[in-house]
Amino acid sequence: MENNFEKMLENYLFNEVKVGTVVEGVVVRSTDTDVFVDFGWKGEGVIPTDELVKEPSEYKPGTKINLLVLRINEEEGTALLSERRVYLRKARELIKEKFENGEKVIGKIKERVKGGYKVLIDNVIEAFLPGRESLIRSGDKIPEDYLEFKIIKFNASRKKLNIVVSRKIIVDEMIDSFYSNRKPGDVIEGLVEKVEKFGAFIRIAEGITGLLPNSEVSYDTSLTVEDVLREGQSVKLLIKDIDRNKKRIILSLKALMPDPWENIEKKYPIGEVVSGIVKKIMPFGFFVNLEPGIDGLVHISEVFWGRQGRIQDVVEEGDVVKVIVKDVDKENRKLSLSYKEAKGDPWKNIEEKYPVGNVVTGVVGAILNSGVIIDLEEEISGFCPISELSWKYVEKPEEVVTIKQKVKAVVTSLDKDARKMRLSIKRATQNPWKLFVENYKEGDIVTGKIVKKVKKGYIVEIDDIEAFLPETHALEEKNVGDQLTGRILKIVEDKEIYKITISEKLKEEIEQLKELSEKANAERVVSLEGKVKNANSTDSREE
Repeated sequence: MENNFEKMLENYLFNEVKVGTVVEGVVVRSTDTDVFVDFGWKGEGVIPTDELVKEPSEYKPGTKINLLVLRINEEEGTALLSERRVYLRKARELIKEKFENGEKVIGKIKERVKGGYKVLIDNVIEAFLPGRESLIRSGDKIPEDYLEFKIIKFNASRKKLNIVVSRKIIVDEMIDSFYSNRKPGDVIEGLVEKVEKFGAFIRIAEGITGLLPNSEVSYDTSLTVEDVLREGQSVKLLIKDIDRNKKRIILSLKALMPDPWENIEKKYPIGEVVSGIVKKIMPFGFFVNLEPGIDGLVHISEVFWGRQGRIQDVVEEGDVVKVIVKDVDKENRKLSLSYKEAKGDPWKNIEEKYPVGNVVTGVVGAILNSGVIIDLEEEISGFCPISELSWKYVEKPEEVVTIKQKVKAVVTSLDKDARKMRLSIKRATQNPWKLFVENYKEGDIVTGKIVKKVKKGYIVEIDDIEAFLPETHALEEKNVGDQLTGRILKIVEDKEIYKITISEKLKEEIEQLKELSEKANAERVVSLEGKVKNANSTDSREE
């Protein structure tokens, strides 16, 4: 009996659901293409996308909707339903009401037609969108999303419905509303539309674009939009500046980040030794990055203790260095740092390291007209006057030394307070003048080479010293490089050296006199021998 009753009940329910009737359904679930409902029948109701008024994802479980039964599949136990056809009956009145109240409607552009586009409002009512009201440029794709429109024309008759809509009015109202209500400091969300070298254009809404300049990307000035953003990325930004008249918006990403300069005095107190990376070398100093967004300047005066040199010889970009915080200017976001103080003063114990009289080794760092600068170590240099380069006469320092040449020198004087050191290259070797006068005296014969022609004579190099050959004492005109032999005319002491004059003629004259003397002596001997012979002959005859 019970089985018969259940069967009669099922037949009754099934027969009551007929094609063309309107039923109320409750959403059970949805997919990308269909919405499934329970409408009081034993089977399941299915509403395909083209029979919906909204997107399937907008239908939440439990939502009640009125539906028209289109078809029943008894074998599968399913019913094809339509929300759109039920809604169509009252859609005209709703759309008319929205037109009269100036309200916007939701629709989707379906296709291009002559003069514009066909739009489907609420998925049921067709409308015309003129091209000039579409904001779609030639060549652009038709938007696939649902959009808001404003009805600008509504004519309805029994057989025909003529609706014209505008997208431009909606966007213009939205733009006016944005610029009227938004202010600096507001946080907005946008889409990265285009990345350029100087910044990025952010699409805040249709018709509203702002610029995010590189300077507003991060407190770390080395970062640009190319480092942190990509086209199509969604990002939150702060409105830095907004110009309602020019419709211009400047955005900031770093304004939403913690400001590294907030507690700068506590993080980097004056006198503190800190570490950083050499970021950029400039002619006036170099910048050190202590942390993202915090850079300090080491002025060139804080690089070297003594003579200023090339910064690139001390540090390179990318080097990790220690510096001392000299000054903090939070308001202007400036840090003054010292490289030399962090390293310590190399002149502190200079007397112990380089006592006067010691022989030191260094490298020629600079050549001047007055002498050369010799680098002994980093930050410690000494000056060697041109008179202390060689025991010989030097007209130009380049005659004796070259840049980067390794030399030995004697420390002749030291002024710690003035950071000055005097050196002598020549005193690191034995004085050749003293050695010469120990081995030679006036009248001695010497041999040398002409090294220079000067006014009224020649300079002759003899055993590492230089002597003067007067032009009047040369046998003939000389050329540089000529060898000669002469006699020392005069040796005159002049402080640490000697002025030596030689004569080629005197040597020749003395040799000639010697020859004459020897010849005369020889002739005298012959004459005496003859007289002796004659005397002996006479004596023999007399006998």
